[in-house]
Amino acid sequence: MFFHFFQYVKFLLNSTNQHGVHSPFVYHLVTKCFYTQGNQKHREQYRKIQKSALKNKEVNFPKLKLKKPELLLKVIAYFKPINNLEISNLAGCLASTIKIAQPNAIVTTIATTFEAADDRENLLKGTDCKLLDMGFFNSTEEGILPYFESCLLKIHNETFFIFKDLYQSKEMKNAWAQIKQHPQVTVTVDVFYYGFVFIRKEQQKEHFKIRI
Repeated sequence: MFFHFFQYVKFLLNSTNQHGVHSPFVYHLVTKCFYTQGNQKHREQYRKIQKSALKNKEVNFPKLKLKKPELLLKVIAYFKPINNLEISNLAGCLASTIKIAQPNAIVTTIATTFEAADDRENLLKGTDCKLLDMGFFNSTEEGILPYFESCLLKIHNETFFIFKDLYQSKEMKNAWAQIKQHPQVTVTVDVFYYGFVFIRKEQQKEHFKIRI
C-alpha cells in the first residue's frame, strides 16, 4: 500500500496536463478524449452491466467511480478498435466494456498462465484477430513482457496497447519501464492507473505523464 501511495505522489509531481504536451497526436488524445465528458449513454450502460455483475458476485468488475472504466469507454469510442486482445490473469469484463462503445468489436481473451514461448505463440495464432487494433493487458505480473513481444508480431501502424495498474508493484513498474524502452514503441502515455503504448512509425520516441 505504501509503495502504491508513494508512486502516486511521485506521479503527481512529475505529470502535466495538455499544456505540457507538444506532440499533436498526444495533444488531441488528451483534449479530444481524456478531458472530455464522454458519452452519458455509455456510462449508463456500464452501470447496468456493473450492477448485474456485482449482483452475481463477479467481484472483478471495476467500479465506475475509480475513473478507469470511464476512461476506457472514452478511449474505445475515440479509436474505435475492432480486433482486440485481452491478456488477463483476472476474470475480466473487457468484452462487455468495449462493446458498449464499439458494438462491432471482437474481443479475444488469453489467460496469463505464462507457458513456454512456443505455447504462447500458438495461443496468439489461435486468436480471431489477424492484426490487432488494440491489446489490453489486464494483468499486473512481470511475466506480461513475453506476451507483449508476441503481440508485436500482429500489429499495424495504428495498433495501441493498454497496460493496467502500472504501479501496483515493483515488478509491474519495472515491466512498464522495459516496455517504454522497447525499440518498436514510439509513444507512451502514463495516466498512473493505465499506460497507453503506441507504435506509430511517424512519431518520434516520447513519454508523457498526464493527470486525469
